[in-house]
Amino acid sequence: MGKNKISSVLIVVPPLVRREAYTDNINRPDFESYRLVSPVEPMVVAADLLGRGFDVQFLDLGTYRTGEFEHLLVKMKQFRPDAVVMVQSILTFATSHDWDGGRVFQMARQVNPGCITVLTGCHATNNDGKAVQDGACDYSIKGEVDFAAGELLSALNAGTDVEAIAGVAARRPDGALHTSPLYPAVDLGALPLPAYQLITDEQKQRYYEMPEYGKIRYPEKSRRYRDIMTSRGCVQRCLFCCVSHLRGEKQRYRRKPLSMVMTEIEAALNEGMEEIHFFDDLFAENEGQILEFTNELKRRNLSFPWFVAQGMPMKPLTHDALAAMAETGMYRIICPLESGSDRVLKEVVRKPTSVGHNHDVIQWSRKLGLEIIGMYVVGMPGETRSEILDTVRFAEDHPEVDYSIFSIATPMAGTRLMKQVTEGKMLHDADKINRIIKRTVGLYHTPEFSELEMGIIRTFDWDRINFTSGEKREKYARMVGITTEELDAVRQYSRDMFYHFFPEYDGPLSFKDICNHSERDAYTQTLPCIS
Repeated sequence: MGKNKISSVLIVVPPLVRREAYTDNINRPDFESYRLVSPVEPMVVAADLLGRGFDVQFLDLGTYRTGEFEHLLVKMKQFRPDAVVMVQSILTFATSHDWDGGRVFQMARQVNPGCITVLTGCHATNNDGKAVQDGACDYSIKGEVDFAAGELLSALNAGTDVEAIAGVAARRPDGALHTSPLYPAVDLGALPLPAYQLITDEQKQRYYEMPEYGKIRYPEKSRRYRDIMTSRGCVQRCLFCCVSHLRGEKQRYRRKPLSMVMTEIEAALNEGMEEIHFFDDLFAENEGQILEFTNELKRRNLSFPWFVAQGMPMKPLTHDALAAMAETGMYRIICPLESGSDRVLKEVVRKPTSVGHNHDVIQWSRKLGLEIIGMYVVGMPGETRSEILDTVRFAEDHPEVDYSIFSIATPMAGTRLMKQVTEGKMLHDADKINRIIKRTVGLYHTPEFSELEMGIIRTFDWDRINFTSGEKREKYARMVGITTEELDAVRQYSRDMFYHFFPEYDGPLSFKDICNHSERDAYTQTLPCIS
């Protein structure tokens, strides 16, 4: 490895949705299979590589509706890269299925047998060294790879020890596998400005054409938008969250210097972007950070449509903070409400908020004219049936919320939830996680709830709470860029998915009705979720 000097590098971004993975023959709405977010982290890797003197090009597989690998092959034949590096759009925005990059790297080797192949992202982090061991790639890097990818390629050129680079997995000359015990450490203040100049006008047009239709991150005000990250990591350690695992337990919450953030915002606006989404793991840890951000926007006379795409942390939100954000252009608030039970929030999820505070945030947001998305998680070990019912009732009691999401707790690698279900021997087939769309199917049960019951909440209570009013249906469809007819197709797809997993079920279509049914046990048998 590394005998020929590496001068050209192709960065490949895997798509958010692996369309070929859906083999259940259910009529999935077409637009749900084609969605994009900005290549936030690949563009930073690209900027670092450019700074090191490499010739860099870029291809996002998700920008093609069909024939993505044919387009990739053309790109490889034209560019003939010395190295191919796969980088996820955003490390902690987990895709439906982890990629080992095998097909991409095989193509690279066919075009250039000496091509160096490097995997990064969720698979490289969740399965440290496995892709190297399996022969899918030459090297993998876990965690944040902004500088580590460039350090690896530079070390190969210099003939120095790659094992000294944090996060790297590699084969030793004797065939043994080396995996670094460390994660790369990244100072956000040292990051270069993302190299968006590498994206051609033709490629930009594809991003404008394929935002996340039908999803809560859809840019309602303008499809000429960009995702920007202002911080990384999180001070919270929620039960089901894999952020600290993916970024590294020792990578504490870090914020970019405010001047850097403003430079990125101004650069995006100067390029013609008309809306910005902030794609942070935790946008702010206190009210002061929010007000500092909004005050700087005002000082620079910057006002544009924006929102926080991964969810706004609830604890820092005051009426003053919400008003300041709305004044600078924030039009949608995505609220990780999680539960309608204070005990579950405190003891199970360990989310630093309360039911009362969440209620207040909803009321303040409605008075300020913000669009409101509420996110709930059901089916966590330690939840009682009555507490799950409290969550459903909280959603029912807050019609001010424009759209309520019920996610089924999914045990992701590195989470406390995974540890609990593994130690409790609840998850009998861990590979199920890669065979479903995460957070839509129950994978385990407890004495308090079954997979079936969580499916009923996810399918039927979700539909009843969100779409009984024609006015709510029309507003939600407008918010996420689809027609009401397309929304009806989404609703039908949800029902079809439920009956795919539970074809024999003919009981009540509401969790409340099941709880109150005199023959509850007849309807709560544990049925298989994945055939």
